[in-house]
Amino acid sequence: MVDITKMMGVCALCHKHGDLQNSHLIPAWSYRRICEVDASNPKAPIHISGGTAALTNRQTTKHLLCARCEKLFSKSEDHLARLTKPDNDQIMLFKHVTRLDTPRKVLALLNRVEDGDHLAYFAASVVWRASVMTSSCRLGPYESTFRQYLLGEAQFPREASISVALLEKSPTVDARGWVSEPSSSRVNIGWLHGFLLAGLAFRCFVGKTIPMEWQKVSLAGANLKKYVSILKPEECADFLAAAELAGTAEPRGKFAKTYPSSLE
Repeated sequence: MVDITKMMGVCALCHKHGDLQNSHLIPAWSYRRICEVDASNPKAPIHISGGTAALTNRQTTKHLLCARCEKLFSKSEDHLARLTKPDNDQIMLFKHVTRLDTPRKVLALLNRVEDGDHLAYFAASVVWRASVMTSSCRLGPYESTFRQYLLGEAQFPREASISVALLEKSPTVDARGWVSEPSSSRVNIGWLHGFLLAGLAFRCFVGKTIPMEWQKVSLAGANLKKYVSILKPEECADFLAAAELAGTAEPRGKFAKTYPSSLE
């Protein structure tokens, strides 16, 4: 019997030849988390693509990484799995931040340096994976510098900045049950690569004209203190964009039998 979980080839990260694993773009645990949070739909996540919505366990995978590089990524993935574990109506990470007395009360200090390091590495790894696995996220000439950072061979690119927002409890939606794959959009300072995952909203700006202030507060920067923002889902532009797509998607398959109209 052929083992479909592996194949021989060149690892996209270390560029060495070996057995390639069937690597996930988004960690498999995040799909299980969706079902854990949404008790009304325990069998499969709702997948939205191309204007339609369906119940499916399909996940984006590709024979991409060797076992060593897969393990390298798994350290931060496992750390994120613990940080995003449901805790009452929020995620565990809220226990490890200190909300600062800023005008809108949206800024928080990470109490543990390692959390910031893992958040930054995880975000960079997902954005990089998306750039080599899909057509919806492109790093262009920065793909190689991201790859070197992920291998530990170089510092995080000075032309990039990573930020994370913790999505608070909302009376209308539970953001912990939302996952989106990275996508890229052109902005006035370069490119924005963003995705949602289990109560977190990740943003990675890349471009030569990124303000120095953004680099200083980047989770991947050299600053000793690491910060995150705290937002309601309805205050997060990335979440609102995802919700708009969900609201206009037409149900199909088994999902259509339960919800014959749109998700809105």
